[in-house]
Amino acid sequence: MSLRKQFASVGAALAFWLGNPVLNPATLIFMGFVLGWKFSILRIISGAILVFGVSYFANRWVHEDDLKGDQFDLPVVSEVSTDGFLLRWMKSLWALFINVIPVYLVTVLALGAARAWLFPAVDPSWGNSIGAMIGLAIVGTLFVIPTAAEIPITKTMMSYGLGTGAAGALIMTLPAVSLPSLLMVRKVFPAKVLWFLAAMVMLIGFLTGLVAMIWI
Repeated sequence: MSLRKQFASVGAALAFWLGNPVLNPATLIFMGFVLGWKFSILRIISGAILVFGVSYFANRWVHEDDLKGDQFDLPVVSEVSTDGFLLRWMKSLWALFINVIPVYLVTVLALGAARAWLFPAVDPSWGNSIGAMIGLAIVGTLFVIPTAAEIPITKTMMSYGLGTGAAGALIMTLPAVSLPSLLMVRKVFPAKVLWFLAAMVMLIGFLTGLVAMIWI
């Protein structure tokens, strides 16, 4: 949100947003030790396609002139504030709190209440099916997790019978975006960009699952 408010392009802001969790070096190394290095390699390849592909096409698709208007929270250049650093910091923190925390709390509570249906008990009979990959690609895109939490979640589910294909879908979709994050940036991105982003995360997650099912 801050990048967009400082007039960073749609593509640059998306690349920063997606690259932070998906291509995080510490997470990739942790994944290699826990899930195996093939999963890490697959995450790097799929993550690079997601980060640079989505950013590139979104940047070409959206023109900055289309973003001007009351529906987007993009500021107009004004005089430099004469307030002190601490006061400006407090104002920015309060604006961030008001815009982010209420949405985050509501969506996290709702998703947490529904987690039993979002992540049902794993049955080995469907744990590596196409249906499981599609379902988990959708769920993984919506669900919110802390950094690198996709690794223990996937590892635990695999121990109960989740196949490598469905695991591949989870390791791509869980860290990339979530319903709370999509809602929190709705004021600085047009709706079509967010719909495109969510759809591409699901699609690349599913394709990653297919590759994982064949290769791992």
